[in-house]
Amino acid sequence: MLSRRGQKADYDLWASQGPEYKIWDYDHCLEAFKAIENNARENPDEEFKKYHGFNGLLHVQDNSYYICDIIKDVVKVAKNLGIPYNNDFNGVKQNGIGIYQHTMKDGKRFSLADGYLNDALKKVEIYPSSKPLGLEPHKLNDNNAKFVAVNVKSFAHALNIIWDEEKKDENIAIGIKYFYDGEVHDAFIAPKGEVIICGGVINSAQILMLSGIGPINNLKEHNIKIRKELPIGRNLLNHPACCMAAKVPVPNVSQIHHWSSGFDYGIFHKANVEGKIPSKEEFLDERPDIQMFVSTTVLDSSIAAHIDPTKEKFEVLTTFQILNIPSSVGYLELCSSNPFIQPKIFSNFYEKPDDLYKMMSSLKLSCEIFKQPPLSTVWGIKEIILDDEWCNLDKEISDEDWEQYIHKKLFSGHHPCGTVKMAPESQGGCVNHRLQVYGTKNLRVVDASIFPVIPSGNINAPTAMVAWKASRLIEEDYINKVNVINFFV
Repeated sequence: MLSRRGQKADYDLWASQGPEYKIWDYDHCLEAFKAIENNARENPDEEFKKYHGFNGLLHVQDNSYYICDIIKDVVKVAKNLGIPYNNDFNGVKQNGIGIYQHTMKDGKRFSLADGYLNDALKKVEIYPSSKPLGLEPHKLNDNNAKFVAVNVKSFAHALNIIWDEEKKDENIAIGIKYFYDGEVHDAFIAPKGEVIICGGVINSAQILMLSGIGPINNLKEHNIKIRKELPIGRNLLNHPACCMAAKVPVPNVSQIHHWSSGFDYGIFHKANVEGKIPSKEEFLDERPDIQMFVSTTVLDSSIAAHIDPTKEKFEVLTTFQILNIPSSVGYLELCSSNPFIQPKIFSNFYEKPDDLYKMMSSLKLSCEIFKQPPLSTVWGIKEIILDDEWCNLDKEISDEDWEQYIHKKLFSGHHPCGTVKMAPESQGGCVNHRLQVYGTKNLRVVDASIFPVIPSGNINAPTAMVAWKASRLIEEDYINKVNVINFFV
């Protein structure tokens, strides 16, 4: 639900891969972000308007229905430590502490399906006999000229791409096999149409590899006919995460807990690469690499196990750290040619030491925040969870202990991407700047798997941005195909 785009530098890195990738620089991506968005912020200033849209189909709003007192005090502490306040993490700067915006409408979650898919499912198009050349959607009835704009089959499982066997050397995609309602079905594209894979970072890579596109050794291992060697699955990117919880021994639990308490506020900061508490200069750095949520929600089951209301009444204040710019890169590979068996995933979190020290730096910052008044005085915070037991904040914790804690509490930020990398083929790319798979025809990938570099934030908004831009690319290429045929006709 968090509406986070990442930073300008993320998309400028995408664009730096060659002149044709200019369409993916920040300015071009910002156009897409604004086109998608319908932002409900009250009385937005001119600066805010530069970075946000107000007429799109995806509703976005501030999550400010209720901010509990302890979170307000965290904001005060952060400011006192030199962390600047930021009222728009999708604006000109991303560092600082501020309130998140969420994809919501009237206080309820609002998804891309709410904004785009539901209306499309209702759409029926009527064409005369002289319908546009090559347009052959699914017919509703052979006796009329009505066509379904979008046909969704829930609980279907895509198996592999169907190729044109009459032109074997050209790798022309003409359809897809899928399993549905106990049977295998074929779906074929219309003339001048495309197969567009949108299976997500794991499934898109798997479908391509099962179709003969991927690393040769892995395909040979499972007796899959090789059509094109590409490093599918070799650029698995994700945000490693960790959390820290402090005991809040407030006598009146209602002072801290509220049904709407969640990820309301966040801190974005530059981490210290030596694992130290970030300096004030690092707080001002406009390329933050850590995202820290602040919440009264218990995020770790092992922490919840230490809360027994029958023995002691207390609450917790939790910080939830995500490393937004990791150096470590993972990969995935097939472990079977059976499409119902998931690939093997190697996340490789903290493979690079810098990643570990950055996470350590942010956890130390959490402790420093907990130590400050009024958190330490009014709220009585004195202890944190460490080694599965409550530990006094004044205890000296070695870097070795922190390292052990980070590995023990490691979990995914659930932002996987990059397995079908958009880049020049000579630079490890799998799709070009128009998201077309190298060495094939009529085949495109449109989802988070094409990200060449992971955005430094949540990936739902960037994925929507890619889809919006891809729709324009698909439309352009379709029109060009029709115009070429009309020219020769």
